[in-house]
Amino acid sequence: MACTRQLVRTPSMSGREAAVARLAVDEMLRLGFDDARVDDAGNAVGRVRGRERGPGALVLNAHLDHVDPGEPGLWRHPPYAAEVADGRIYGRGAADIKGPLAVQIHAVGAVLAAGLRPRRDVVVCAVVDEEVGGGGAKAWARGVDYPIDLIVLGEPSDNKIALGHRGIRQLWVTFHGRSAHASAPERARNPNYALAGFLDRLPAAAERLRAHPVLGPTTVSPTVVEVDTKSPNVTPAWARVLLDFRTATESTADLCAFIAALARPGPHTIGDAWAEDPLAPVAADSRAINGFYTPPDHPAVLRVAELLAGAAGREPERIAYRFATDGRHFTDLGAAIVGYSAAEEEQAHVANESISIAKMLVSLRGHVALVSQY
Repeated sequence: MACTRQLVRTPSMSGREAAVARLAVDEMLRLGFDDARVDDAGNAVGRVRGRERGPGALVLNAHLDHVDPGEPGLWRHPPYAAEVADGRIYGRGAADIKGPLAVQIHAVGAVLAAGLRPRRDVVVCAVVDEEVGGGGAKAWARGVDYPIDLIVLGEPSDNKIALGHRGIRQLWVTFHGRSAHASAPERARNPNYALAGFLDRLPAAAERLRAHPVLGPTTVSPTVVEVDTKSPNVTPAWARVLLDFRTATESTADLCAFIAALARPGPHTIGDAWAEDPLAPVAADSRAINGFYTPPDHPAVLRVAELLAGAAGREPERIAYRFATDGRHFTDLGAAIVGYSAAEEEQAHVANESISIAKMLVSLRGHVALVSQY
């Protein structure tokens, strides 16, 4: 608990993680890690040598940065005070992800304090810039020069085994019209009407997109809406919306075809002019981020579940993350990837963020079992 509170008390917005990285490294060295250092990317990386040379390493991954705490007045407990109340530690980053990082570090320390050595090498890798794209994770993955068998992510999973998450496909959909003075709408072809009709039809149509049996359905959220002009007395020449798709089943080409079909002229088209001479929308790929997936019957998942069940007294539930993680940057390493931590998903990125101390103790026992027996 003391380690978590110290980490939370150390602000570490993305790009400003140096102080918390040093804290993490110092704690690893204090607990007897064979090696711990801040690497060239700013990541805090520690390692304990296993008693066998054959098996690939077990990697415990977390990140050092957190999102902006926002308006201080929204917090019952100051965001960097790490106050304890109602069995929880409060503060920005407590759940996402400093509490889980403290558990990872101290699980290794507990095994060493008992005079034991893990069977395989254990690496704790706390990376920078997770909240802004994962630059630290990518840098660490590029530098790996040893085999890895399993990577355990510390992202919030409520002490359940997370098997992966959907990828992200963000597409700009642009409707072109004809600009005119707003006082003469009859001379314009206002693209806002076509965009409005498209968005009105989108929720029902999206229900027909395919679902992954474990990672869940494809979803879409319209986020940013733009037009070409900032003048309030001008009918825009074009209007566009950014669609944020989360999917484990649909390719960018699939989604472009879905958009084209939804925008196709027909009975749903708004206005006779659009029906007679529709201007087809243009879908442009803005951002594509892959997800990751480890099947529930993978041998590593079965072994993790066995060890966690032994530590907690019950079989852990398998889930999928709803959000993206650095796990997507590790898929080329050839290792199984799962998530396991005490933090609850609904605590991430919110005011009054907190983590349950009781759940951290359960997670600590589970991580000790993983470090000592996996």
